[in-house]
Amino acid sequence: MSLRTELLPVVDTLRALTGPSVLDIRTAQLTIRTRTWSGAEVGLGTSTDSDLVLPQQYRVESLTTREVASSGGRFSDDAVRVGPVTPAFTGGGYTPEQLNPGAADDNVEVIHILAGQVHGWYRLASLRTEKPFSYIMVLNRRRDTP
Repeated sequence: MSLRTELLPVVDTLRALTGPSVLDIRTAQLTIRTRTWSGAEVGLGTSTDSDLVLPQQYRVESLTTREVASSGGRFSDDAVRVGPVTPAFTGGGYTPEQLNPGAADDNVEVIHILAGQVHGWYRLASLRTEKPFSYIMVLNRRRDTP
């Protein structure tokens, strides 16, 4: 094991302190829903959902006007940043594939759902995975958000 992989559980434990059971300073929670439709494409037939619910310990904040403007249209005005999220380790964290399941088939859609102070349906616009102890997601609000 490397020092990095041995420190990931410590990092995750420290992040958990911000959750509702200790400091209670994180006011939103992210659920990543993979919705599979029985028809040939999204919206046809009946749907089956599979949810990955992340603990309410990750920061959710709006992007600045400068970040949106410099994104070249990639981020919307109501985009949010989620993270840092702890990379996967034995017993916890998340893989890039879990955070971005990717709709490989025409009948699969991925919905990032925020609940709490910030809420609505979002679509993943960016997933940054280059840092050793954190992943950062940028989510654009969907037009069909409830």
